[in-house]
Amino acid sequence: MVGSKNYSFSVRDDKLVSAIEEYKKSGGNLSGLISNLLYHYFFGNSSKEVISKEMLFLFDIKAKLDEFMQWREEILPKLHELEAKLKEKQEIKETEDNLHLIRELREVVFEDLQDFNSFKSRCLKFGREPDDAIKVRLNSWASDKNISNPVAVQLFYKAFPELKEKVSL
Repeated sequence: MVGSKNYSFSVRDDKLVSAIEEYKKSGGNLSGLISNLLYHYFFGNSSKEVISKEMLFLFDIKAKLDEFMQWREEILPKLHELEAKLKEKQEIKETEDNLHLIRELREVVFEDLQDFNSFKSRCLKFGREPDDAIKVRLNSWASDKNISNPVAVQLFYKAFPELKEKVSL
């Protein structure tokens, strides 16, 4: 494969010269345009018929879309990796910022949840579902702390990650 080869040509038609200059002023890539035209002339399905501006514009858009899709496929995994890292850092920071609340939930508000099976047995003995008992206590605590219920639930699961599968809030 030849990397790149330079050719020169002259244009004598004033109308064509003016169109080329306007194309270049508007940011057009003359080398790309000529290469595209020649490629479609020699290898396209146009059977050497004249290529219209619209066809050329369509070819150009298709080439740019193909280039974009290739770039997208290259960059997307990197983007997902970066998003995951940033999310992890954010979660770590939020945990650190809320560590006092997480400790309070674990050691004060729900000290009896350290042994979940015992807590569950007590709840059921009094005719209550453990999830409901936890919700009531958690909502009360959230209200006292001026914390929204969804944030309180997140903090609860940070305080008791082992209960994610056992408790549905």
